[in-house]
Amino acid sequence: MSTRSLAIPVWAVCALVLLLVPAYGSPTFVDLAFRTASLIVLAISWNLMASAGLISLGHSAFFGLGGYVGILSANLLGAPFWLSLVGAVIAGTLLGSGLALITGRMRGIYFAITTLAASEGLRVIAVMLPDLTGGAKGAYLKAATFPGVLAINLAMSLVAVAACIIAWMVSRSRFHYAFRAMRANEAASQMLGIFPLKYRTAIMALSGGMASLVGGVEVWHGGYLDPAVAFDLHITITSQIAPILGGIYTLSGPILGAIATVFLGDATRIALGHLQGASLLVFGLVLVFCVLYLPQGIQGGLLRMLGKRPSEAAAEPKLSPTVATGAAKP
Repeated sequence: MSTRSLAIPVWAVCALVLLLVPAYGSPTFVDLAFRTASLIVLAISWNLMASAGLISLGHSAFFGLGGYVGILSANLLGAPFWLSLVGAVIAGTLLGSGLALITGRMRGIYFAITTLAASEGLRVIAVMLPDLTGGAKGAYLKAATFPGVLAINLAMSLVAVAACIIAWMVSRSRFHYAFRAMRANEAASQMLGIFPLKYRTAIMALSGGMASLVGGVEVWHGGYLDPAVAFDLHITITSQIAPILGGIYTLSGPILGAIATVFLGDATRIALGHLQGASLLVFGLVLVFCVLYLPQGIQGGLLRMLGKRPSEAAAEPKLSPTVATGAAKP
C-alpha cells in the first residue's frame, strides 16, 4: 500500500463525515468538525509550500488578511457571505504572489523569517487603522443577513474537501516533480529546466488563497475579529504541527495530523485548562517526539504497521527532467 492508496480511504471517510456532520450532528460535533476542517485546509496549505522547500513561519498573515477582507467587505460594502469569500481568496492569492516575488532569491531561514515579518507587519497595520479595522479593540460583523449556521459550517467542510482535491491534482501534475527538485536543491533544479520563481509564485499564490479562505469563513463563524486573533501565532504553529505530525510532504498526512492536533488540543484544554499556554507546551513535546521517533508522521507509522515502506520515494515514481519540465521525451 502506497501513500497515495492510503490517502483514498482516509479522504473518503473524512469528506463524508465533514459533509454530513453540519446537517445531522450535535452542536458539539458540528463545532469539532468545523475546527477540524479549518485546520485541514491550513495544514494542506502549509504542506504545499513546504513541498517546494518553502517553510512558512507566518501563515497567520494569509489567515488574518482573509478574515479582514471578509469582515470589511461585509461591513463597508454590504457584500454577502459567498462574495466576501471570493474577496478573501483574491487577497490571499495576491499576498502570496507578492511575497514570492519579494523573496525570489531567499531560501531556508531567511524566507521563513520574511513570512513571519509579513504576519507581524499586517498585525501592526491593523492596529494602526482603528477607523477601518477597529484597531486593537477589533470589530464585529455588521452584516444585516447572516447565511445561517448550517451554511457557514457546510462552507468550511466544502473548502476542506476542495483543498484535498487541489492537493491531489497538484500531486498528479508536473508541479509535484518540480517542487521535489526545488526542495532538494533549488539551484540545481534549474539545470532540469525548472524556473524556480515561476513555481514559487504559483504555489504561494495557491497556498495563500487557501489559507485566506479559511480566515474569510472563520470571521463569519465568530462574528468578531481583532489583530491578536487574526494574526495569532497559534494559527501558524498548528498549521505546521498538523502536517509534521501526520506526515509531511504526503497527501493524507495533513488530514491525519489535523485530526490528531484538534484532539490533542481539546484533551489538553480538558486536562490542563487552568494552565495558560499548556496546549502549546503539549504541541511542542509532541513535535519533538515526532521528529525523534516518528519522522514520517502518523501515516508512516500506519504504513509500518501494515508492513509497508513509508518513504516518499517508495510511493512515487523517480524524478524525471522531462516530466518536471513538461517537455516531450526524445
